[in-house]
Parts: sequence; C-alpha cells; structure tokens
Amino acid sequence: MSQITSGKVIISSPVIEDELGNQIKKYTAMYSERPLSDILEDTNLLSQSKEKTFTFVTLGTTATMELSVSADALDPNKVYYLSMIPKDQNNIL
Repeated sequence: MSQITSGKVIISSPVIEDELGNQIKKYTAMYSERPLSDILEDTNLLSQSKEKTFTFVTLGTTATMELSVSADALDPNKVYYLSMIPKDQNNIL
C-alpha cells in the first residue's frame, strides 16, 4: 500500500513484464473481508469479493491505483484483504 486515508486507498506497484518483456498494463484488484486463502478453500466466499480493473495506456516503472470509499463500496470501519492480479494483453493472469 502506498497510502490509506479515511476516504481512499492508494496502491503503488512496480510495473510487471510478461515473458516477452512487454509491460503489463492491466491489473485487477480483488478485495474482500476474507483472506484469499479462505476464498480458495470455500469458493462460495468469492461472491463476497469485489473487483476493480485498472487499465493503463502508458506506464513508467510504477503503477498507481486507487480504491475509494464511495466509488468502490469500501467501509472504512472494516479490514479488507487485497490481491492484485496482473493480466497480459490477452487477459491471461
């Protein structure tokens, strides 16, 4: 995490490259009140997760993404677990 406030969470990550050296320009944030390990054990919990996809046209060396309380249905009084999923140009994880 780069920054957490009462209204938003800003995530910064180094830009990832695929096996051919192309920058990954699409990232999906999956967030839930349950850790990913719980969701993998009980896939019914997946319906409680939320996702937001970030697609970049150009990138430097860092990707910065923002989740907001109002737009992304976050409750500032709850703890969330976040997983970032990079997807290549063919939407392959």
